[in-house]
Amino acid sequence: MQRNNIMKRMLVVGAVSLFTGCAGETGDAPTQVIPSRTDNTLALLIEREGGQGGFVEGAAERFKVSASGESFKSVSWSATSGALEPDAERVTWKLPPKGVATLSVSVETESGKKAQGEFHFNVESTTDTLLNAVIDPSADVTGGFCELTFDTAGRGHIVYFNDTHRSLWYGLWNGTSWTTEQIDGSGFNNEGKFTYKPVIAVEPGTGTPHVAYLKGQGEHGRGELMRVAYATRVGGTWLREPVDLADRNDAVNLSIALNPAQGHQPVIAYGDGTAGARITTRTGASTWSTPLVIQGSLTSEALFDAAGTLYFTNRSVLTAVKGTTVETFSLTGLASITGWSSLALTPNQHLLVLANGTPTGAWGSLFDVTLGTPLSTSTARTSQGDYNIGSNDLAYGAGLPHIAQRHGTTLELITPDAQGFWTYTQLGTIQDGTRPSIAIRPTDGTPHVCFQRNGKVTFL
Repeated sequence: MQRNNIMKRMLVVGAVSLFTGCAGETGDAPTQVIPSRTDNTLALLIEREGGQGGFVEGAAERFKVSASGESFKSVSWSATSGALEPDAERVTWKLPPKGVATLSVSVETESGKKAQGEFHFNVESTTDTLLNAVIDPSADVTGGFCELTFDTAGRGHIVYFNDTHRSLWYGLWNGTSWTTEQIDGSGFNNEGKFTYKPVIAVEPGTGTPHVAYLKGQGEHGRGELMRVAYATRVGGTWLREPVDLADRNDAVNLSIALNPAQGHQPVIAYGDGTAGARITTRTGASTWSTPLVIQGSLTSEALFDAAGTLYFTNRSVLTAVKGTTVETFSLTGLASITGWSSLALTPNQHLLVLANGTPTGAWGSLFDVTLGTPLSTSTARTSQGDYNIGSNDLAYGAGLPHIAQRHGTTLELITPDAQGFWTYTQLGTIQDGTRPSIAIRPTDGTPHVCFQRNGKVTFL
């Protein structure tokens, strides 16, 4: 089937929200606008009307097809399963039982143009939805920041921000349910402080979590004083330590990684663009090495390879640090991208760099670096991502990159097909202005995402 004739979209539905959608009334504002990514002269949009969150079996979902500047002469809807109630350019679809189902639409415009769309839905059961869904059911707003990772046993670990109280929380998923506990935040005689920008790494075998974050006082962007801090869970108790006593602000970027060549020693990389990128290692309880200072800034997460080399980007430069040795490799085109970048290392020593917040229609947003020795002999290929990007995150599994991407209030999973073209799997709604976090569960290769939806930290 020609790519320029048929829109192929995968909608993974349900499994993510307790807020299932009902059929919207005529004129409802769309909660999701799903653009076509085809070369057709007639670009169709599918709008979801009235529904919230994910999609669950038995729910009545209402969709509308549209094309910019065109009115329709005829519209025809069909589905492989479930009950349809078509109404011209709108359709109400009672979702079928759990499994993959396809919704199709064919249109002809008053001007004589024709187009088709196929939308594939992986419908989730109500049981799956209840098992996943909201991580923290409290009344507070949560998940303005969240980061997800897994240990080798397949347990999920998350750090997230309580936006209401500016406190830091940790969640553990055993494959069925979540348990949560507070790491830091304001309190009585406990040295607790307001927190910001949490990141996490876990020891693969034991699942011991290590967390880096900012803590301090003041309102974001209004002269607040914050310091780099660290926490780890030992014997059921969270131990909190200062990392750098210098007063900074929320412009500081930071990342944490565990060095596999040094018994999973925690290493924190941080910087605010004015004082350079700093690398410090935890050498003992409450003891951190004098930071290695590298001119420039930290503009990506940091990660180790198996040999203990730490990689991160410093604006348009890929930087590798081992001990006190620093090597660099230029990533042409990354300098124009000001957002945070995600990294993923493949088993065959390719480093993937995904830029977050690229300009509309950017020449390249995903770099595939074949790492060389020395690093200056590396080579890189550049791929374009989506045309419009709100925010994103990257993971690698099953031989493929997996991207969690936000478009406004729409959350997508992006993976390449057999020809290398991007496929877009809809994951429901997400809070506008936030960023998702994606990780691959090693026991079954399933990608999972944490994100904020309806003011709650949510897991898919």
